[in-house]
Amino acid sequence: MSRTSSLRWAALLLLATSACAARAARSPTRLRDAQVEALRADDPAAAYALLTPELRAATPYEEFEARWKADAAEHQAAIEAAESLPPELSAPIHGGTTVHTGGRVLAWTEVGGELMVSDGLPGRPDTSTPAQTIRAFITAVRRAELAEVRAVLSDGLVDAIDEDWSARVDAIELALEEPGGLELSADLRRAELRYEEGRAVSLEQTPDGWRITGLR
Repeated sequence: MSRTSSLRWAALLLLATSACAARAARSPTRLRDAQVEALRADDPAAAYALLTPELRAATPYEEFEARWKADAAEHQAAIEAAESLPPELSAPIHGGTTVHTGGRVLAWTEVGGELMVSDGLPGRPDTSTPAQTIRAFITAVRRAELAEVRAVLSDGLVDAIDEDWSARVDAIELALEEPGGLELSADLRRAELRYEEGRAVSLEQTPDGWRITGLR
């Protein structure tokens, strides 16, 4: 997986996508296209404007611009990767949201001319982005009922397992909050989050959303 720093700001854009998808100007497709146009024009101001207010607050423009200039030599590779996306990923994505009884919000996506629920159903985690997938994993671990596992372990081992996973998900969550912590591959289909020395969460995009493929 590419670990070039020039794609760190692209990770910020991907993290911003889920928060902005409901606004036409920030749909996933338009956000991607605007990102590529900013690269072609060598326009850090345009790229910075694509970030949400929260991400801009966490990343001063001067820092963003300095990183942009330092990585200028690698921007062409990112442009070529975006231009070589397969048709199923380069086509526009149409969809919307509806609010139902109890305040539940369903997200809909057009697939083959029909609208299908893509998120919001009970028990279905949001895996639309690498960050959301990791958050869903953290939530699942913290909510996990390990009664059956505890029944066959000694008290000392049960405590060790609980402490290990608690510390691990805390470290993962802390790393996830760091701007640019998620690193994307050149084709934007794989991601990695390093959270401790020698430890990382690896993810890959699938037709059903992002999936964690490695945890060490």
